[in-house]
Order: sequence, then structure tokens, then C-alpha cells
Amino acid sequence: MSGRTAHIALLSPGAKVGLTRAFVDSAASMGARLSAWESDPWSPAARLCEGSGPGGPIETDSAVGTLLVWSLRNGVNLVVPTRHDDLPMLARHRDQFERAGVAVAISATACIELCLDKRALGGWLNRHGFPTPEHTSAAEFEQSPLAGRFPLIAKPARGSGSRLVRTLDRAAEVAALSADWIIQAPASGIEITVNTYVNRTGRCVCEIPHERLLVSEGEVVRGRTIKEPAVMNLARQISETLDGARGPLNIQLFWDRENHRAAVTDINPRFGGGYPLAHQAGGRFATWLLDEYINNGSAARFDRWEDRLLMARYREASFFHES
Repeated sequence: MSGRTAHIALLSPGAKVGLTRAFVDSAASMGARLSAWESDPWSPAARLCEGSGPGGPIETDSAVGTLLVWSLRNGVNLVVPTRHDDLPMLARHRDQFERAGVAVAISATACIELCLDKRALGGWLNRHGFPTPEHTSAAEFEQSPLAGRFPLIAKPARGSGSRLVRTLDRAAEVAALSADWIIQAPASGIEITVNTYVNRTGRCVCEIPHERLLVSEGEVVRGRTIKEPAVMNLARQISETLDGARGPLNIQLFWDRENHRAAVTDINPRFGGGYPLAHQAGGRFATWLLDEYINNGSAARFDRWEDRLLMARYREASFFHES
């Protein structure tokens, strides 16, 4: 695929302005065109792109077909998802897109399904010797070692972000939850997200942890990069053990510095909300991704990113004329 003629579609960028700017710059450096697949006509991120498509979630076969038809009509070579709930359907239909000449920047279906099922992921982490908080399901809570050990943390078995995460103080609150909800022991230490990049050969070439200093509606508002070798090594091992992982991952964990102990809670197989901090620190995942898919490149090991770089998000207005 030629970088000069490549056309990339960024799906549902919405208000992800930092992520979109990273792709605008990366596409421009390759002479490629960037369009947004976006349903919101007011989307500030979509306004940064050269063009746009009719958008909408990719959660049905019909939506997949609409995206593929639009991609073919507009000469799109590469589709890059940003929305968590779009991942399963896109992964299942990746071969259909590729047969039509449209690449999808996504991990393998089995990898997606594992990461999106928090209970299955917890079991996988434990089987491979990776540390997690002690956990069970709401259905099995009464027979588990966690029974009676309040306070506890509860979260839905599927989904992303921490919007629905809650603290439980008594058994009646557990009984009110759906049977598949995850109940876990609180983890000690600071909350960290590690942005990692897995290249086309399955090698994790970069790990950039950041401390989540302030979170609002499940997304980091203030964060600080932190070079913690033990955390970076753990994230690299997880990324390379996760069969079928490719491109960006964000691994969420707690790190107890005093006891040198980690507890992994989630893995999201996509660009996360804190990626702009990793990008600004020097981890150009967007550029590496486009180079791999457009130029058939292979990202090399990179660890020269900036430590203790602080990100502080704030509200900003966008202004544009209606078309």
C-alpha cells in the first residue's frame, strides 16, 4: 500500500481530540489522507480530519456492511477503531474487510473476546502467573473467600472505563447485582495505566506507564508518566503472552511501591483515553501503526520516552461554521 495514496478511516473519534491530532500528524507525515467515521455532526475531533463518513456504532452485521461499502466507495485502505463496543464485530469481520482490500487495525478475535470478558481475563492472568486482586462473581460470592470481607469493589463483567465501578459495604448490595458482576478485593498502591505497543511480529516494543492522578467519568484527567521498571516488565510480559495482540493495548493495574507488588485489573485492546500522554512523551504508537499497515514496516524497540511528563486536561471550546 502506498503511503501517498493511503486513506485511513478513524472510527467514532467524537471528542477524542488528542488522539485524532496524533493521527492527523501521523497521516500527514506519510502523505496519507485521514477521514472520520462519525455520527455526530458536532464532533470536534471529526472536524480535524479531511473528510467524514456517515458514522454510527459497529455492533451489527448491517453496520459492518455499511462501513465496508463506504470504505470501498471512498478508497479507504485502513480502518482504525477507537470505540470499545465496536471491537468484537470488527474483529469477527476483519477477514471480510481484508478480502475487499481494506485492512482493520485490530487484535485477533480471541484476544478481543478475552480482554472484554473481565472474568475470563482474570482467570487467564492467574493461569499465566500474573498478579490480580482476589476476585469472584456475584453468583459465587457467598461461597468465596471474599464473603464478609467488606469493603469490596464491584464492576460489570464486560465494558470499559470505571463509570460503573462501585464500592460495596454489605452483602445486600452484592445480592442486588447481576450474577455475572465481578466482585474483587481492593488493591493497594497507586493506580497506573500502561500503554503498550505490540508490533506485527508479536513483540512488545514500548511500555509507557502513567499514574492516574485524577479520573472523571472513567477517563484520566490528570496523569503523569512514570518509569517503573517492574511495572514496565510486567506489562511487556502480559502483552507478549496475550496471543493475537497487535498494536495498542492499555493495561490497568495497581502498584504498591512499598511492597513491590502489582495487581492487574483490566486490559483494553485499543487506544485508551490516556494515549495522548504517551504520544506526547515520545511513544508514537499512531505513527508506528500506520507505518506497519501502510508501508509494511515493523516497529522497533523504543524506550526513550519522557519520564514524569504531566498531562492536565481542561475544557476547551471548538468553533466552526456550519456547512
